[in-house]
Amino acid sequence: HSPLYDRFIEAGVEAGYTSNDDFNGEVQDGFGRYDFTIRDGKRWSTSRAFLRPVMNRPNLTVATHALTHRIVIEKGRAVGVEYERGGKTIVARATREIVLSAGAVNAPQILMLSGIGDADELKQHGIAPVHHLPGVGRNLQDHVDVCVVYEINQPLTLYSDLRVDRLTRAIVEGTLFGRGVATTFPYEGGAFVRSRPGLAAPDIQAHFMPALEKTANLHWPKPFQRARVEDNHGVTIRVGPVNPESRGRITLRSADPRDPPRIFANYLATQFDKDTTIAGVQIIREVMAQPAFADILGEEIAPGPDKVSDADLMQWLKKAGGTTLHPVGTCKMGTDAEAVVDPELKVHGIDGLRVADASIMPIIASGNTNAPTIMIGEKAADMVLKATR
Repeated sequence: HSPLYDRFIEAGVEAGYTSNDDFNGEVQDGFGRYDFTIRDGKRWSTSRAFLRPVMNRPNLTVATHALTHRIVIEKGRAVGVEYERGGKTIVARATREIVLSAGAVNAPQILMLSGIGDADELKQHGIAPVHHLPGVGRNLQDHVDVCVVYEINQPLTLYSDLRVDRLTRAIVEGTLFGRGVATTFPYEGGAFVRSRPGLAAPDIQAHFMPALEKTANLHWPKPFQRARVEDNHGVTIRVGPVNPESRGRITLRSADPRDPPRIFANYLATQFDKDTTIAGVQIIREVMAQPAFADILGEEIAPGPDKVSDADLMQWLKKAGGTTLHPVGTCKMGTDAEAVVDPELKVHGIDGLRVADASIMPIIASGNTNAPTIMIGEKAADMVLKATR
């Protein structure tokens, strides 16, 4: 219920953009509030929505604290999954097919550990190639962004709500009644905008948080300490391109499934990504300079008023850029030489094996990836059911 969300939307309109009450509707452009997978004040995860309601089914076994070693391939067909649990190696055999759903980092790792990937790279790790599929692990995409940060000269931010006594009360309220600040996500406001005229769709996304990242932590009351309001209160706007051109890759560290794979994100490798991110920063600066914030806006903390030229912003960008945790694309769907799965999510060249997670996206979604990934799972389930009829 922070009034700063409304001010952010108002400022966007004052800067010449539209307001938008549904980013998932007919038009994505504009300033507004995000929708969330939250139900009754709790994160409505895929586990809560799909798995837990059917945990008592006799044909379902959930093995937690288990580490997948590899998919067992016999005569070109996936027939089982080898995994470790409680110090024991177990093989779960499949009568029909296997669906790999391990995410954009671990799905390609498991395929490579199973002998599916670039044959030369697999041999370097002592893994016998089962099927040469060079696209496994390639085409890694992610949303990178930077934080534009301002001081606020009035105590209107989430800092006040994060005091121990107030947050404790909010947690109780959220647990009992499913409402209050503890049941919300701080980046509730946001925007999709175009960096220049003539684009077919928005190419920049922003997330607005009514708090300084450095003070968005639990703290105790300090009755005898008198600090400037601006030391603790401010706003953070994360901004970055929604359709980055940079591509990275996932590779094996070794043939040991306990070794995490290597992640070469390759952020901001193209001039397009750099230019679009800088354009986003300048747009946010323009928005925050509007009358909606005139009476409460303090100093610009980041990038800082001294970062004016593109060259200065580029140097800052290299240090300040970060991931929004949206990795996709490493087992991409398609029919070209680097495609890993076909339009039915079946792994090329291997029978009885599909991949169903964010790794199959050929191109990253123009926004957050949680809902599109859920859609991929639902679509895959329809495909599996159709194949068994």
